[in-house]
Amino acid sequence: MERDYPSFFDDQPIFILDHKSLAILDVNKAAIECYGYSRDEFLSMDVYDLGEKKKRVELIDGLSDKNKSVDKIWTQQTKNGETLYVQFTYHTFYHKGKPAKIAIAHDVSELVQKNEVRRTAFPKFITHESNFPLARIEWNADNKIKDWSEQAEELFGWREDEVIGWDNFLDELIVEDEIDQAKRNLKEAIANRKTHYSVEGKSVTKSGEIITCEWHNSLIYDENQNLHSVHSLVTDISERKESQNLFRTLSEKSLVGVFLIQDGRFKYVNPRFAEIFGYDQQEIIDEFHPEDLAHPDDRALIIANMKDRLNGNPEAEEEYEIKGVTKGGRVIDASLYGSKTMYRGKPAIVGTLVDITKDKEIFRKYRSSVETFQNLFDSISDAVYIQDSKGRFLEVNSGAVEMYGYDQSYFIGKKPQVLAAPGKVDMDEMKSFIQKALDGKTQSFEWWGKRKNGEVFPQEIVISKGSYFGEDAVITIARDISERYEAEEELRKNEEMFRQLFQNSPISIALLDKRQEIRQVNTAFSETFGYGTEEIRGLNIDQLIVPEHEKKEAREISNTIFEGKPAFHSGKRLRKDGSYVDVLIYGVPVTVNDKTVAIFGIYVDISERKQAEEKIKKSLKEKEVLLAEIHHRVKNNLAVITGLLELQVYNTSSKEASDVLENSQMRVNSIALIHEKLYQNKNLSEICFEQYLQDLTDAILTSMGTSQTDIEVTLNIDPVSLTVNQAIPCGLILNEIITNAFKHAYPEKGKGNITVNLNRRGDDIYLSVVDDGIGIPDEINLENPKSLGIKLIRTLSKQLSAEAEFSNENPGTKFALQFSLEN
Repeated sequence: MERDYPSFFDDQPIFILDHKSLAILDVNKAAIECYGYSRDEFLSMDVYDLGEKKKRVELIDGLSDKNKSVDKIWTQQTKNGETLYVQFTYHTFYHKGKPAKIAIAHDVSELVQKNEVRRTAFPKFITHESNFPLARIEWNADNKIKDWSEQAEELFGWREDEVIGWDNFLDELIVEDEIDQAKRNLKEAIANRKTHYSVEGKSVTKSGEIITCEWHNSLIYDENQNLHSVHSLVTDISERKESQNLFRTLSEKSLVGVFLIQDGRFKYVNPRFAEIFGYDQQEIIDEFHPEDLAHPDDRALIIANMKDRLNGNPEAEEEYEIKGVTKGGRVIDASLYGSKTMYRGKPAIVGTLVDITKDKEIFRKYRSSVETFQNLFDSISDAVYIQDSKGRFLEVNSGAVEMYGYDQSYFIGKKPQVLAAPGKVDMDEMKSFIQKALDGKTQSFEWWGKRKNGEVFPQEIVISKGSYFGEDAVITIARDISERYEAEEELRKNEEMFRQLFQNSPISIALLDKRQEIRQVNTAFSETFGYGTEEIRGLNIDQLIVPEHEKKEAREISNTIFEGKPAFHSGKRLRKDGSYVDVLIYGVPVTVNDKTVAIFGIYVDISERKQAEEKIKKSLKEKEVLLAEIHHRVKNNLAVITGLLELQVYNTSSKEASDVLENSQMRVNSIALIHEKLYQNKNLSEICFEQYLQDLTDAILTSMGTSQTDIEVTLNIDPVSLTVNQAIPCGLILNEIITNAFKHAYPEKGKGNITVNLNRRGDDIYLSVVDDGIGIPDEINLENPKSLGIKLIRTLSKQLSAEAEFSNENPGTKFALQFSLEN
């Protein structure tokens, strides 16, 4: 809502002064009428010329760099010699690019003559910061205090006359381990020509108390771009450190528009923004471009600034003034502040808009300073109220509007009970809080509010003393803590869920402290071990249930847990009745800030599983014995067959028949040898093929060697284990190849070398037999076998799913075989 303000600036003498020399740069009509000097005469004077000669030094101490308060009363003279008693208030701003002060002279002659002693009876120029409990400090370029507000005195404990002109006071005010960083922050801000920056840090009060403060610093530069002064607004955030945004800037003014722009359109505007331009919110959101609300002369400025802001241009203006056009066609002046942010994963601009149409003429020449203060107020999302001594609302911010859902006009003049949740708030207690705040004691408490839509919600309330146009008031800041309450309720549910999970788990669980003393056991633990929580609480778990022969392992588990690592063990534990139970044991540490604060001992009863394992082991042993016996008997039977074949060789006179019988004998021997290796091996399904080949070649040499032959067999074998399904065909193939080499590779000299290579590459086996004999005829090949031996090799290769081939070497013959291991 809009408010009609009194014509304060028309009635009060106002001076614009040079910041250093205090030379008069401009005056208003009221100053000319009050003092009797013309404007040209004023422009040739400084404020010292308005005082009595003997009081020139004291005259304007509140405005200069001296040690007096602006609340002091000073003696001045008009042009015709009339004596005036004046109280000065002032504000720093830029005038034609140079630091200046706007000074307002309040005529308090009548109050002085009446010997008025009540400070509140004297007029005060109400600036934004006086409406909020924030400390205001002004420093010169040498870090000396130039101005020290009452709030600063209340916050830090030092009086104004103690700190004004104090060398290196910053070293006294900031904690020792943060002072260097604070100076670096200021130095970097000056180097980058920043006009403002905000920081958090620890400060020291006069009493030595350490408090955490949020500092909002505005930097003023002279015409040569050298630092002139620093204006700081400080708030104590010690009790509300968890919320980093509570006093990130000063409180939002009630007549401030808030907007969010993305993809060139308004994605959000608050009610005040829409009201300023005469639209409903929904008429603007997603329908209007920012330039649609601007005067044609300023549309290009808005488009260029948005582009610079989104592109991260460091020289883009964060705050600037434009002319806007309302729905009714009225041209208004507005102050904009915007910054880049991320909204739903995409770049956006969030900012505020202030309608400064009525204030434009008054504050045109010092708007930069005013906007700096205004911007500090514009981003608090909490509800902020200014209330009189009766609790009636004088002003509310848009945070209150958003929080409760009412228009701003609804609040004005009403008392807090209109916002209270029926039956949940004691209004007499609320009145007591307001009175204590008026007495200077900040109040903090929780409260229940009711929104326009009927929703009841919890709040955190802070009430502090303030002033409103010279009258005592309280500043109330309300924060919606619904999410915190929901989180607490969720925590209670989770605790109950965990309690039931702990108690009803079918697995035995004991909760131990860091000394391994029992704090609680669940139902399953009691059923397994026979102990209830009450009879064993405080006892050491290892002393209670660990058998003597397993205490060493138990200590090792404990040491692992104390290092913050889970531990696992299987063993036996004692029941209450003295019997043993087989368990899997898990030790799970509970760590907080890297420290073990508790331990969960988890015990899984595996007695039945142990019994089943013993039965399986016994059964498996029996089967292993049986299988070994089978392999042994197969080997014996094959030996009988070999013996029969050998007898048949002795009883035949046919050379051809004898050769066939001897070949068959060798083949049966190769199979028998595999079964012999199997029953001698611990693993009855696989044999060590390296040892098998050694024994096989020894048998062939013994059988095939004569006094006329001198053939050596060399083995290059990788360690490989083959299943019986692959070992038998592979052994038969090698038997055929090596015996054929003995018979046919060396028909004349009877001397040579046979090399057997077996290599493993991953799951593939590469087998080759190479002799240095006469080679094989070209017509012999695996694709068209003519002899029984070649047919047998071809058939066994297919059984192995192997690739096999013969090739003539120089000299000799090479047989190559490649196949994959069975899984």
